[in-house]
This record gives sequence, C-alpha cells and structure tokens, in this order.
Amino acid sequence: MEYESYDILFVDESHRLRKRVNLGPYFAIYDRVCNALKLDKLNTSELAWTQLRSNKVLYFYDAKQSIKPSDVDAIDFENLKNASNSINVKLHSQFRVKGGNGFVNFVNNLLDNSFKNKEFKYNDTNYDLLLFENFSDFVNELREKNEKHQLSRFIAGYAWPWISQNNPNAYDIEIENIKLKWNSTAIDYINSDIDAQEVGCIHTTQGYDLNYAAIIFGPEIIYNPASKEIEIVKENYRDRNGTATIRDNAILKDYVINIYKTIMLRGILGCYIYVCDENLRNYFKKHIFLFKENITPIIEIAESNEIQLIPFENSVPLYSLKVAAGEFKFNDRIPEEKFILVPDGVKITQDHFACRIIGNSMNKIVQDGQIALFKWYNGGSRNGLMVIAEYYDHQDLDYGSCYTFKEYYSQKTVNEESWQHEKIILKPKSFDSSYQDIVIDPNAINEKTFSVIGIFDRVIE
Repeated sequence: MEYESYDILFVDESHRLRKRVNLGPYFAIYDRVCNALKLDKLNTSELAWTQLRSNKVLYFYDAKQSIKPSDVDAIDFENLKNASNSINVKLHSQFRVKGGNGFVNFVNNLLDNSFKNKEFKYNDTNYDLLLFENFSDFVNELREKNEKHQLSRFIAGYAWPWISQNNPNAYDIEIENIKLKWNSTAIDYINSDIDAQEVGCIHTTQGYDLNYAAIIFGPEIIYNPASKEIEIVKENYRDRNGTATIRDNAILKDYVINIYKTIMLRGILGCYIYVCDENLRNYFKKHIFLFKENITPIIEIAESNEIQLIPFENSVPLYSLKVAAGEFKFNDRIPEEKFILVPDGVKITQDHFACRIIGNSMNKIVQDGQIALFKWYNGGSRNGLMVIAEYYDHQDLDYGSCYTFKEYYSQKTVNEESWQHEKIILKPKSFDSSYQDIVIDPNAINEKTFSVIGIFDRVIE
C-alpha cells in the first residue's frame, strides 16, 4: 500500500484525530493503515500518521472540542507542543459567532461553573442568546428563525436512544407533549433538514456553521443545588461510543461538557437554550435572559419639576451600559435615555455624559448604583485614568455587556522612530479582591474590538 508524502500538511480541527478506541466499522481501515506505516496499532494514532507523511505539519487544535474517547489524548498534543522543534501560536479571535470571544468565554465560564455567586447575565446586542422555559416557544421561535434566515437547527445532548433509526414511524425525543426525531441521516444532516423538523447531535453538527442553534440540554446533565456543581447522570447518556470505555465519571463529565460547549458555538447569529433539568435551568437563569424577558430595562431617574433642564448647561445625557451594549460601536454616540441634572458648580460641555455604575469592581471610587460623570474620549494619554472601555471580546461580569469601567494602564515599547503598546491592562479598584485585571494583548485587537469611550470625571449622584 503506497501513501503520498507532503512538504506541508494542514490539519484543521485536529482535536478530531483518532486513536484505536470505539471506532466501529473504521477499525479495519485504521489497522490497515497502521500496518502500511509500520506502526503498532495499539500504541499510535492518526496524529502519528500526519507526522510520518509530512515534513511540516500545521495543527489547529482546541482541547475544549475533544468530545469522545476515540479522540487523540490531550497529553499527546501537549508533548507535541513542548517538542524542541515545535512553534506554538495562539489564535486570539474566532470568526463564527457574532458574540466574538466574549461569548466564547461566557460559554466556557457558564459550563465550567466559574461565575459562582456573580449576579451576571449575558447581554450583547450583537448576539441573540435566550433561555426558554416553554418547549413550545423554543420550537416555534427556532423555526421562525429558520424561515427568516435558513440554516437554523435543533441540536441536543445524546440523552435519548435513536429509536427512529430502525423504525421511521417512531419518535425519539418527547418533551412537554412535543415529539421529535433524531436526524434521519448521519451524512450532511444540516443541509438535509431544511425545515428544522429533526434534531441533530454532536456527531452530525460538529464543524458546521449555522445561523441559529437551538440547544436542548438533556437529562444526562444536571445541577446539584447542594454542591452547586454541574453533574452528569451516566445512565441517561445514550452514546455507546462515549460510554463503552469510560469508567471514571469525571472523565465522562469533561466529554459531555465539551460537547455542550461545542454545540453552543454553532450559531453565528444566536443560540437558543432549553434545559430539561429544573435545577440546571435555574442556574442558567442567573446568567441568561429568558425568552420575552425585558433585556434592556429603562433607568428611572426622578426628574425635577422645579428646575428646567437645559442640555449641556445644567444637565447631561444619561446612558446605560446595559442598554448601550453594542450601540457605542466604533464610538458612535447613541440616543440618550434622558437628561439629568448635574450639581451646581460642575462645569460641563457637550462632551460630557453620565452612566449609572453597576457592581463593586470600582467601589474604592464609585459605589454600586451611583451615577458618574464622564467625558467622551477624544485622544491623548489615558495611562492612570479611569475609563469606560469597550472590549468586544470580553463580557464584564457587572454590566453583562462588552463595556467595563476600570483604571487604564499600558506598557509601551519605544524605539527611535515610533512606539507601540506592549500590554494594556484594565485594573479594578475594589475592596473585593475577587475582581481581576483584564489584560489585553495589543496584537490581538484593533480599533474594531477595543476602544476607550469616556474618561471618568466625578460622581454626581
């Protein structure tokens, strides 16, 4: 058997390279290739194949998308990364979901249960993330999005047996008296289910781009309110390829969590979620807005009936960082919610505006709920100043948006002809040590992903 060799080989989604575990019908082909390459089939993998047949290999690898025991072990990639002739490059941005890296980080933190006691809900007008309590609403809303945008599909965790595979008249999934079937084809399901009538799983959706992904969290994943941890119910996990060789429940949990992380990132425009376990749904409610919930509440400020408000003479526009999420984009000024009175003696210009500060990340300067005065940033040094910044690839835990109020600090590299940022740090000034610095790599950003919006002036209420 002859195999070609290559000068350079590109391996996309290399976390899907396999070893000899749970391969089903592929066992015979796998063994034949190993014999041809003179490799021990029990102690090798497709990762070794790629290295034998190429002078140089470029791997695109994401450990968080390893979703089954047949995937090459993470330690094999770690060893490869640590090899003396390897070069490691981190990809800082992704181009699938409109929520950017901020949404990717949110998904990781949500499913890793990293938020703990943070009262924080994801809010980004660039991305449509909703939690549904009614399964009928969930189904109808996804199908409406499919009619409007196409490429909108249901995806579920593998928590129901595939009965319809052998009985086309049977249904596999029944929730709140609504019956659905698993994908009727395992090949190119995404492009065959054009009316969004079926439900795909990780095996038929990984690697596909959708406009909207409607994710069903099945009964195999639950939340334990006593331990405050996400847990896996092994007997409810129906993927035989996933359970046949797994004895450690912690390992199974890692795989199942990675499955849900992966399918939550399929939707370019939005992700809809329905959760079977009530406790897990209640946990999600703390961090995801419900369908038809008022996502952008209006700030209510009592207006003075005795003093006439004159814009930019005795009053400034009040903006909400929650309402404004995504709307300051590229420093466009949004319509103000209303004007509010500033204290006597405070000098203002048309560059001034106000925001209500939420949370305690800056409570050494401004208390939770107070209103602060800012001035639009129009250039100049920002080092050491307290600023409102927009960072498209970050979701602030207090504001639930890509805006944050922090102290700005930068390190610069200067040469004879120019200078450049070496590192940008947004620092909290809080009595609560759990708030951490936001460190931004200038090489990973541009004017479309990071900008300073305003400079802090003072507290006015």
